[in-house]
Amino acid sequence: MFKAHGCTEYDLWGIPDARPDELEAQFESRSDGLWGVYGFKRGWGGEVVRSSGAWDYVYNPLVYWAYKMALKVRNSDG
Repeated sequence: MFKAHGCTEYDLWGIPDARPDELEAQFESRSDGLWGVYGFKRGWGGEVVRSSGAWDYVYNPLVYWAYKMALKVRNSDG
């Protein structure tokens, strides 16, 4: 589907925040955090590209505030 629309890249987003040499040296022995995800993505043969990250664009400040409060409540219940 994406290729049919002219896409040449796909951002799989989300790997450990480590240098490329650390990623390669540790991905088989670590399973905490995003290490398992990195091992899976590594199998697709892509390349590590760093960017500024994902940011929220707030369309409705009241709804966004309610969303953040709901997350706090949910996280404090555990």
